[in-house]
Amino acid sequence: MRTMLRHVGLVAAREFTERGRSRAFLISNAFILVVIVAAVLVPVLLGGGDDGPHRLGVVGDAAADTAAAAVADPGVALTVVTVADRDAAEAALAAGTLDSVLVDSGVLLVADAPPTEVRTVLSRAATSTALRRLLADAGVPPADAAGVLAPLRVETVGQPDGAGVDLATPTFVLAFVAAFLLYGLLALLGQWVAQGIVEEKQSRIVEVLLSALRPGELLVGKVLGLGALGLLQLGLIAGAALGASGALSGVDLPAGGGRIIAVVLAWFLPGYLLYALLFALTAATVSRVEDLSSASLLPIAVLVGSLLLAQTTLGDPTSTLATVVAYVPFVAPIVQPGLVAAGVVGWPQTLASLAIAVATLALLVPLTARVYRGGVLRTAKVSVREALRSGRAAR
Repeated sequence: MRTMLRHVGLVAAREFTERGRSRAFLISNAFILVVIVAAVLVPVLLGGGDDGPHRLGVVGDAAADTAAAAVADPGVALTVVTVADRDAAEAALAAGTLDSVLVDSGVLLVADAPPTEVRTVLSRAATSTALRRLLADAGVPPADAAGVLAPLRVETVGQPDGAGVDLATPTFVLAFVAAFLLYGLLALLGQWVAQGIVEEKQSRIVEVLLSALRPGELLVGKVLGLGALGLLQLGLIAGAALGASGALSGVDLPAGGGRIIAVVLAWFLPGYLLYALLFALTAATVSRVEDLSSASLLPIAVLVGSLLLAQTTLGDPTSTLATVVAYVPFVAPIVQPGLVAAGVVGWPQTLASLAIAVATLALLVPLTARVYRGGVLRTAKVSVREALRSGRAAR
C-alpha cells in the first residue's frame, strides 16, 4: 500500500509540475485573471469613481416639492440643497458644489449632462407634483389624488410559484458566471487528462512508465495531479475576484451569493472526478492525438447539454425536469448553482445529489481502470467493449 501511494504521488507531482509550468496554462490563467479583475473594476472606473448621491439644488417651493417626490423614488440617490435664486444656482454649478439645480418645477440647470436615471426620476416627479397641484386646485381630496396617481400594479397569474424568475438580477448573474466557470474548468481539465493519456500512448512513453508502475497507479496519479492544479486555478480565480471587489467600497456579494459559491466549491471535486474519468475512458480507446477530438465527443456533449439544461430549467425551476436533473451526477454540478439562486434547491438536496455522484464514482472508477488497462498499450483504435475484454484478461 505504501509503495502504491508513493507511485501515485510521484505521478501526481509530475502531472502538476508539467502542466503547471506549461505556456498554455500560464497564458490562460493570466487571461482569466485579467478578465475577472476588469469585470469588477471597469464598471466602477467608468462610473468616475464617485459612488455618492447626486447633489440636487432646488429654487422655489415647486422645485422643493418635486425634489421631495424624487427622493422617495428608490431608483436614484439624491442629496437636496436649497438655493436662494438662479444666480446662486449657476455659481454653485460652476464651482462644482452641486451636480444640477431644479428651478421651480420645469427647468433643470446642469453644468454637464446628468445621469439618465436622475433625469428620468426628476421628470416623473415633476409630472406627479404638477398633477397633484392641479387636483388640489380642483378640490380633489389628497387621499383620492394619491389613488389616482398611484403607479400601475402588475400581478402575474397562472404561473406556479418560482416560475418566471428575473434572470437579470445580480444573484442569477453570479449563478450563471459560477456555473460557466465550473463548466470551463471541467472541460479544460478533462481534455488535459485525455490529451496526456493519448500523448503518452503515441510517443510510447507509457511503455516505459508501465515498466515501473501499474496502469491504475498511472491513471489515478494523472487524475489527482491535474485535479490539484484545477483547485489551484479555482483558488486563484476566487482570490482575484474577492481581492478586486474587496479593494472597492460598496462592492458586495448579492443575496445568496455565498451559498452559490459554496455549492460550486462543493461540486468541483466530484464533478471533476466524474468528467476526468469519462475523458480518460474515451481517450484510452485511441492511440493518436488526431483521433482525440472524435473520442471526446461524448463528455463534451454531456457538458454542453448540462449548460443548456442550466438555462432551460431556470425558465421553470419547479418543473419536473429541474427536479430530476438536479440529481443527475454529470448534470448536477452545472445545473445546481442556478437552482440554488432560484431558491428551489437547498443543502439537503445538494448533499443527496453529492451522495449519488459519489455512488456513481464508485461504479465509474473500476470501469475506467479496466478500459484504461486494456487499451493503454494498444497501438490502434479499439472499442470500449474490446478494451474491457482486454482489461479483464490483463488482471
